[in-house]
Amino acid sequence: MLTTGFRSVLGIKVFGPDLGVIQDIGVQIEKALGDFPNTRSVFAERTTGGYFLDFDVKRKTAARYGMTVGDVNDIIETAIGGKTITTTVEKRERYPVNVRYARDFREDLDSLKRVLVPTPGNGGELGTDASSSPTAERNGGSQRFSNPGGAGAQIPISMLADINFKTGPPSIRNENGQLVGFVFVDVTTDDIGGYVRDASKRVSERVKFPPGYYVQWAGSFEYMRNAEKRLQIVIPFTLLIIFVLIYLNTKSAVKTFIVLLAVPFSLVGAFWFLYILGYNMSVAVWVGLIALAGLDAETGVVMLLYLDHAWEKFRVQQRLNTLGDLEASVIEGAVRRIRPKAMTICAILFGLLPIMWSPVTEAGADVMKRIAAPMIGGVLTSGVLELMIYPAIYVIWRRRSLPKEKRNDMSLTAGTVAPTPVPAPAPAPAVEKSKGKKWLRILLFVLSVAGLLVGVYFAWQKFGGNAPPSAASGQLLASQTMNGLTVTLTGDLRSAASDILVQFKDAGGLPVNAGTVKLDLNMNMPGMVMNKGATVEPTGAPGQYHAKVTPGMAGDWTATLAYEGPRGSGKASFSVTVKQ
Repeated sequence: MLTTGFRSVLGIKVFGPDLGVIQDIGVQIEKALGDFPNTRSVFAERTTGGYFLDFDVKRKTAARYGMTVGDVNDIIETAIGGKTITTTVEKRERYPVNVRYARDFREDLDSLKRVLVPTPGNGGELGTDASSSPTAERNGGSQRFSNPGGAGAQIPISMLADINFKTGPPSIRNENGQLVGFVFVDVTTDDIGGYVRDASKRVSERVKFPPGYYVQWAGSFEYMRNAEKRLQIVIPFTLLIIFVLIYLNTKSAVKTFIVLLAVPFSLVGAFWFLYILGYNMSVAVWVGLIALAGLDAETGVVMLLYLDHAWEKFRVQQRLNTLGDLEASVIEGAVRRIRPKAMTICAILFGLLPIMWSPVTEAGADVMKRIAAPMIGGVLTSGVLELMIYPAIYVIWRRRSLPKEKRNDMSLTAGTVAPTPVPAPAPAPAVEKSKGKKWLRILLFVLSVAGLLVGVYFAWQKFGGNAPPSAASGQLLASQTMNGLTVTLTGDLRSAASDILVQFKDAGGLPVNAGTVKLDLNMNMPGMVMNKGATVEPTGAPGQYHAKVTPGMAGDWTATLAYEGPRGSGKASFSVTVKQ
């Protein structure tokens, strides 16, 4: 996250008035998070590790020789640092001419102390090259001045300034008017918010902050927090826009709320699908949920339109007299909606499911999957709602328009549009009702089979295809005894995503739980250092842990395993070979 000033995924900014204290706090944070779960590496920036040559001008001595602090600084700039005195012109090229003392006169502290400074009155400008005037002669390591203390004399700079080496910050970071130091944190988990929440507790427990010092998380977490602030405005505003558009279309607040009932019901399927895929909440997921809300409103309006048309048709034909007539009209409207609704669901699923099969190596695939996942899960449950729950809610609402004595009457009334009533065949409504039930059963069966197949596939991808290896599967990678515990690594380690079974056993061969386990792979090659952290989780069986790692390169690696728990703490290194 270079845009936030960090080269790592996460970072901690330490604010305060003193750089030395900021560095001490950063080192404490580095130690506190070094063994924290899901942490690959932590490095606190050293803010006071630079060495500098410091000239402290003696103001009174300089004034005695008729010089100011600026005059002394000009000598330091010209003789030691170098100063551009002119520019040479070579046809179209321009080259600056810079002069300063030769290296022999400025390579050590003693030589720097003997830099000559001309005092006013020597007939020249202050700051000219003192080496051009042979007023000082060396005599056995000492200097003799031709006119010491008089007008126009040249004196060593050590008489005008104290020269010594000091330590200080190589660079000073400033943010919001305060000094700041950086702590770089690299993690192995995708749950940035959960990691920051747990790591903040660890930091607050183990690090003491003096008054005036505080920390602030940055990097990906800073972007996520800014996105949450925007979503707190965008999501309510989006729902308000949807509500207004639906109200302008239906001209009824009741109908608007009926349509919006699809939104919470579709969220059930969206969150279940996200749980099956193992996706955390992110900006991409929220974008998918916003798109799902608009899609639910669109399909809900169409469903309500068909129910209104059927209700209006029965009312014009004077067949809307009892609760049975109302249910018959609602069933007729719902039957007409089965095919369009099924086509809508299938079109959305067929358009979004290919995104879920896209390889993760393609650019933007991770983001697109998290946008499409809530839409796929939400469309399935919203389809069930609109075909089963909408008609029931519509009957409850329209039941209030019936006469009170007919609100519980399930009999059917036959009628025609003409004023003279002509008896209609009694079985007609029953036929319509039978057809409606048939289509409803077919649609529910198709949706159930489709949902079952999709759920089985992704469940197999999450739990079956990547299941942790058992003790009997895979090959023995390494085994070592430390602190009375025998640690065994078993699995098939390849350059792609690999699974490793970590087992802990005591001296008697019985499995024991080791607590928090951390596994890292390191490869040191000429000119390159690679580090890969593994995600380690308990398998549920005693003493067994499932580690998932992607080395990315075949070759010889060093696996470092550390644990901390009820059996104490320990750390061991193994030599493992990663296959292609």
